[in-house]
Amino acid sequence: MARVLVIGATGLIGSHVAAALDREGHEVTGVARHVSPAARRMPHIRWLPLDLAHAGIDDWHAHLAGVDAVVNCAGALQSGPADDLAGTHERGLAALVAACEAAGVRRLVHFSAMGVDRATLSDFSRTKLAGDRILMASRLDWVILRPSVVLGGSAYGASALIRGLAALPLLLVMPDTAPLQPVALDDVVATVTFFVRPEAPARVTVELAGPDRLSFSGLVQLYRGWLGHAPAREFALPAWLADFLYRLGDLAGLLGWRPPVRSTARREIARGAVGDP
Repeated sequence: MARVLVIGATGLIGSHVAAALDREGHEVTGVARHVSPAARRMPHIRWLPLDLAHAGIDDWHAHLAGVDAVVNCAGALQSGPADDLAGTHERGLAALVAACEAAGVRRLVHFSAMGVDRATLSDFSRTKLAGDRILMASRLDWVILRPSVVLGGSAYGASALIRGLAALPLLLVMPDTAPLQPVALDDVVATVTFFVRPEAPARVTVELAGPDRLSFSGLVQLYRGWLGHAPAREFALPAWLADFLYRLGDLAGLLGWRPPVRSTARREIARGAVGDP
């Protein structure tokens, strides 16, 4: 069994990855900015409070000794009081890569986002692509995973938006949305547990997409069915009202919240998330 460092281990993907690796018998260290709640839920995992966005090479040095693989699930949607896109996706990743090279850690499994190699429509996708290029230029046995919208039992980011819309009695259809190929959280986790193995392929980029291409409203209706609700009557939001909601989300972000409806989501939803399953 391997010693694995999971960064962003309190998020939707990271928490499930850490739990799955622990169940398989790996020695797991979970890294996140705030670890206390997670440490109470999973006390048998070693926890390290460290912020990727602000950690330098020296901050990682003591924690990478003897580590076989690193899984980076850390990410942010939009910069604000609590998040720094360039720090998390570029500078922090560059420091982590350099620290892994210095410590002799070979394998780094890194989460990017679907479509960033085709178009960078926001600071989110621009910084994600910049981080991917930093990793690709390294000497590591890197694996870059680019998932579509990830759906599971928990809700976070785009999945929180979809679940929130699915709970409403009226389906609010946002303008300018492109098709999605959602992927199951369990499949994403299984992909990670495969790629942390030393014999798994390396220096590859993999798109994680489900087999079904759905419209945004079609996905919300499908989610309603999963929740046991009847199909909802659809109401197309006028562009001015959608613009107001996105701006309201940006304002909430400046106050320290992280609503899923923000201007970055608007640009990324317009691009969609489709790939080769």
